[in-house]
Amino acid sequence: MGVRKDNQEVVVANDYSCFAQMLEEYISYGAVQIVIPRSAPETKTLDQMPLVLKNRILIIDDSNEIETLNRLLFKLRKEFEVTIDEEQGFLKYPKNIPQDLRYAIDQGHSDLKKIALGFNHSVQADVHTENSIHNLRFLRAKTTNSETKIVLADLEALLNQYRKVDFDAITPPKNDTPSELISIFDKLINDKHYLNYSESINQLIIPEEREEALMKIRELSRLIRSKNYIGEGWDYVSKILKVWTGIPFPESKAIGSLFNNKELPAFVDMDKARARALEMWLNSDLTSLPLRRDGLPISNDDIAWLAPMDGMKVSASSNKHFSLGPVGELVKKLQEVQKQLK
Repeated sequence: MGVRKDNQEVVVANDYSCFAQMLEEYISYGAVQIVIPRSAPETKTLDQMPLVLKNRILIIDDSNEIETLNRLLFKLRKEFEVTIDEEQGFLKYPKNIPQDLRYAIDQGHSDLKKIALGFNHSVQADVHTENSIHNLRFLRAKTTNSETKIVLADLEALLNQYRKVDFDAITPPKNDTPSELISIFDKLINDKHYLNYSESINQLIIPEEREEALMKIRELSRLIRSKNYIGEGWDYVSKILKVWTGIPFPESKAIGSLFNNKELPAFVDMDKARARALEMWLNSDLTSLPLRRDGLPISNDDIAWLAPMDGMKVSASSNKHFSLGPVGELVKKLQEVQKQLK
């Protein structure tokens, strides 16, 4: 958010600094491709992304997952008078629904779709299993519909068959700028050691190959750290994947139709990474200009940009709303800029 210097008009623009900072997390998990479902709003602006990222984005058709998801949770929505905006795909809630129930239904739909995409397309799914299980239990306690209870219980049983695996991952230095991170990612995706590192992380999903994969990850991390892709030394950070225990999944007529191929995906919790990226942006205090989607600064000397406010937050990936914090904080920032421009 900023103020035009000539007429003090308040303007709003997207700052993609946080997205670039997320590359640090993608690199540590050996990402070589970023998967986006076709229904995601980001697909409409792919042409604005840096070429190195645009070439690594795979758009997958999620129409089957959406159709099955909507059918499985139909009675949950009906019970609480929740409808679907057919044009945008968002859930629409009655005014009197409690906020915690609204978030729980939102998260339930989001998690179930991510899980299905992970299974059907063999990709790592952004799912926090403990939070998802807690959310499923909360919804099961709220609903009175027996069919809905079965669906939620079967989903919980599936998530309970996952356990965490820790590994030491590579990560670029914390002081790298977003443009530098994009450059590092460009070099890594053409490096054979990084590609093998990525493949070894994928092998962690197979119980009988897990120990060998962990040894390969350690060796490949050492080789990658010897590369001069960055000005300062690489860092090590402990990362967690949630992977299948090897115990057969429980048979379920309720949710069986949601998973076609039953490929075993790994689950990755990206909430902490999003929180760190947001924290880095909040602490930047506008030492760098806001970034466009292509990773370049928004070059407009006619606008005085507001420094990030302490009250800004995004509590979960499934939330559709971004909080600007208390109105008084925003008013104070605008008044400070107004005084500077006089």
